[in-house]
Amino acid sequence: MSVNIETCLKWGVLGAGSVAQRRAMPAIQKADSAELHALLSRDAARAERLANEYGATNAYTTVDALLADDTLDAIYVSTPVHLHCEQVIAAAERGLHVLCDKPMALTPQECTEMIAACEANSVHLQICFLFRFHSCFQQIRTWINDGRFGEIVHGRMPFLKQYQLTPDEWRAQPEKGGGGCFMDLGPHSVDLLRYLIGEVNAISAFYNSATQGTDVEETGGIFMRFDNGAQAFTDLSFSVPQCDIVLELYGTEGTVWVYNDDGWQIKTYFDGEQQLIPSQYEDLYQRQFEHFAECVGKGVVPITTGIDGLRANEILTAAYRSGLTGQVIPCPAAP
Repeated sequence: MSVNIETCLKWGVLGAGSVAQRRAMPAIQKADSAELHALLSRDAARAERLANEYGATNAYTTVDALLADDTLDAIYVSTPVHLHCEQVIAAAERGLHVLCDKPMALTPQECTEMIAACEANSVHLQICFLFRFHSCFQQIRTWINDGRFGEIVHGRMPFLKQYQLTPDEWRAQPEKGGGGCFMDLGPHSVDLLRYLIGEVNAISAFYNSATQGTDVEETGGIFMRFDNGAQAFTDLSFSVPQCDIVLELYGTEGTVWVYNDDGWQIKTYFDGEQQLIPSQYEDLYQRQFEHFAECVGKGVVPITTGIDGLRANEILTAAYRSGLTGQVIPCPAAP
């Protein structure tokens, strides 16, 4: 598909649920080179109401009808995880570029099939790893590449929130969501740590459902070993009301903390000096949609790819196996 980026990408939203309503569709409205052209909701009255509310030109009640809209350029897939693989492949076969929510799919095999379908149909595929787009993490990555940290020794990213699962929702059903906090929160943290530190080669993990007693894990931790000798830990939970720490990164020559204090703040220790760098609110969804348009229209190198979605899924798969067996599980080598 040939897209004139000087006009805009016409987006279809597949799965106009709470995240799409709160974050994605408002971001499309604000983003340069993006237009909310169509959305999907299985209930016709709700679909029309949402289209009117968010300024979409068309509203559909079936996936086939949405994907058959010849005016579309790209699809944002924001459905339950077990539907991602089938829907991304269907969109790719229609020649539509795809932005897929995290986690990319239920299994690494599904991720591989999605990547292959997008490559076969020459469409662009990105995964919704929002943290990569924040200026503070882009700055930290620049410091790493410039050698400011020396050798990276250890990283930690807690992602702890309070979310009460209900038995009838898809996140509480392993066959639909793939798991609990590991699959819902873990993709963000394991991806960001990999983005900053490097490739992961081994995983150790544990998890439980002691607080809410659901069929999926509510709390756990994933310990990662990296090819460069570093290690990192991510704490994950649906049962914690507040956590101000966003990221810790320690090197032989520097340290950085990112924490939430009425907005993200960066505290650095370089050359024996401490510095505090405030950060303003950033609409990461808006940045992601604008970056996507630049990748499609101008050939900009993507910040996140389908391979990144696959690698996160491989790490999470190893984490579940480790938690089940109590063993350290090797992570497949990067392609």
